[in-house]
Amino acid sequence: MNIYLPKKTEIIGVRAFPFNKKLFIIDANLHFIPGQFIELSIPGIGEFPVSICSAPYEKKVEFCIKKMGRVTSYLFKLNKKDIIGYRGPFGNGFPMNELKNKDIVVIAGGIGILPLRSFIKEIIHNNDFNTLKILYGAKEPDDMLFRDEIKKWRRHAMVLEIFEKGGGRTGLVSDLINEAEIEGNEYAIVCGPPAMFVPVIKKLIKGGIEEDKIFLSVERRMKCGIGKCGHCIAGSYYVCIDGPIFRYSQFKSILLQYPTFI
Repeated sequence: MNIYLPKKTEIIGVRAFPFNKKLFIIDANLHFIPGQFIELSIPGIGEFPVSICSAPYEKKVEFCIKKMGRVTSYLFKLNKKDIIGYRGPFGNGFPMNELKNKDIVVIAGGIGILPLRSFIKEIIHNNDFNTLKILYGAKEPDDMLFRDEIKKWRRHAMVLEIFEKGGGRTGLVSDLINEAEIEGNEYAIVCGPPAMFVPVIKKLIKGGIEEDKIFLSVERRMKCGIGKCGHCIAGSYYVCIDGPIFRYSQFKSILLQYPTFI
């Protein structure tokens, strides 16, 4: 496909969540890797990148957004059968072959669960893991996405939840790492708000996980998706084409120098 030209697609499903979040399903038959993203466009309004949060085996494309700006606010007005545009998929995705049959720790903060949901669903469906631990933190219980699915994940994984307020366990997602009994042989998959990364990574490394086995989903400054606008440049990397998935060993110097970049 022409990477500059959006394809038209129809919205075939919409699901609302609390705190101005919505899940959209579009009619797009894409071949993608968990962790990749697409560019969504509304003619005359604008375009923005968004993670694919469905799994490849599902043969559908889902994305979830929070209403924050002009384009997302307009998208919130749309419903089933409305037409939008998309480009992609873009980015590198998670190294699924390297992670196959390994001990995996998934750490998600807030809407950082979105690209990780694609990964979780895919490896559970294919049974492509040895052990799976999911640590998920949110501001409060109603702010936690996919509560119905989390019940299903518990059949296959250790799932620990934590909230900044309310709920049965109060604190930050980094507080769960000790409780998860990290052994040091795991691979870690991490996505969330900027303040979460440094404390989470420090605890993972203290737990014995190698820097090369920690994968970060870095998405916040992407814009065009194809390395042309320069908006996401980080050191020598273009996040949209060299990422958005990076090993911590790759991204360490950037994260330590600019801890709020992500």
